[in-house]
Amino acid sequence: MKRVGCLYRVSTKRQTYNNDIPVQKTACRKFIKTQKDWVLEKEYTELGVSGYKLTAKERDVLQTIKKDVCNKEIDVLLVFLFDRIGRREEETPFIVKWLIDNGIEVWSVNEGQRIIKDRYDRLINFITYWQASGESEKISIRAKEERIRLTKLGIYMGYHAPYGYKMEDSKLYSKIGKRRKIPVIYDKEAKVVKLIFELIANDEYGTDKVAIYLNSKEIERRKKGCLWDSNKILELVRNPIYKGYISFGKVSRTRDEYRRKSRDTWVIAEKQNPNIVIVSEEMWRKANELIDSRRRYGDRVLRLLSGYTRCGYCGNYIVPKGKSKYCYMLCKGKQKTGKCEYSRNFRVDVLEEIVSNEIKNYLYTFKRINLRNEIVKRIRKIKRREEKEKKIKQKINITQNRIIELKNNIISSLMSGNDGENKKISQELNIENENLKRLNDELIKINEEISNNDNEIDKLKEFIPNWSKEFEDAPLEVKRNILDKIVDKVYLYNDKVEIQVKYPISKIIIKESI
Repeated sequence: MKRVGCLYRVSTKRQTYNNDIPVQKTACRKFIKTQKDWVLEKEYTELGVSGYKLTAKERDVLQTIKKDVCNKEIDVLLVFLFDRIGRREEETPFIVKWLIDNGIEVWSVNEGQRIIKDRYDRLINFITYWQASGESEKISIRAKEERIRLTKLGIYMGYHAPYGYKMEDSKLYSKIGKRRKIPVIYDKEAKVVKLIFELIANDEYGTDKVAIYLNSKEIERRKKGCLWDSNKILELVRNPIYKGYISFGKVSRTRDEYRRKSRDTWVIAEKQNPNIVIVSEEMWRKANELIDSRRRYGDRVLRLLSGYTRCGYCGNYIVPKGKSKYCYMLCKGKQKTGKCEYSRNFRVDVLEEIVSNEIKNYLYTFKRINLRNEIVKRIRKIKRREEKEKKIKQKINITQNRIIELKNNIISSLMSGNDGENKKISQELNIENENLKRLNDELIKINEEISNNDNEIDKLKEFIPNWSKEFEDAPLEVKRNILDKIVDKVYLYNDKVEIQVKYPISKIIIKESI
């Protein structure tokens, strides 16, 4: 009997929830039953693992399979499609060849057995994964273009329904024959959506005030335990789905960070869908115009503590309400949610005087030191890092050219039928790829070191010999410059003010004993 190991892989978390793994598993198990002498021995599963972005060494499951092969625990590796093994043209063909060379039969449910007997088989094996690699690069482009096209037709492409809706099966089918889900109005949440638009459009509430109102009425968000805030209200009011228009591309994502995109770049359905209308177009337009009219464009007053003050209880910004010198500092967290222990509401002029006195006292307790040697050391350090950066860039350029050369030699070596040469090129390519990764890591580290060794000491030197006096007499811009070198954040509590001092300053100036 031949012991079979089945490998199942999906590239994204969404595929995990879309039952792609069960589809692969069912197909592989059925295929095993059609083979007389096969028995299922092991199953390997990779969830949300890209076969293009990750190398074999970064994929734990592939390393487990290699270990099991070396321990003679399986005789056959079965996949739904060969690209489940990987999509890297410089690596995956040689993984398949290594498996076959070690006595493992490599099978695909849909593509049969991969056999490598002569140079033509080796070429076909390489071309298979070369095509898979290129396909990965094109998939994201095609997916985005298709989503834009379907959005313009009014087809919702999201996985989760926006607040006010729930997902239900429709009569529409995707290209793969799967029933599409569409957003359907969820009455319980739709009432809240209507209330939000009415508060803004009719009662002229701001987003902060709407959030406080909803929280005070204990109206829950969909996510249990989360309070309403101005950002969530703004996100909801901006969404054109509530007036019946499906949209796409309202935010951009970089890693795990989301940012709102300009409205003129959104993709919006060409026709209204009356089945998903929660508010009228007139109310939607009026609410958005009122929010737009309240936006401030560069008219904020720059103050000594602008950007530094935080609430000691909830961590949100504490900002002045108004432009007067005698206005009060209010917690944004309390404004957004209505729930925060902060209640002191410091007056701006009083708070600035408190912090200024503390900074003057702080500066007074430091004595002057000779910064000449420190400056010379810093300059020399920067120069050494810049020279090293230049050498690393040269090495990266040489390594990249070598990788291109090796890739160009792969097809020739495959056609020659020289297994020894193929193995040698593969090993060299892996070594060069590792070298490139190491050099790029070194370059990032060097750049960080250079950026950290800036001209901070030179700027501090401007305030010697009497920093305390300089701070007291300096104009606002200079005071903020001094503050930036010393203070990280100012935390406000009901009974105290905490000034968080930056750590690096202790390396430059020495505190006197009092």
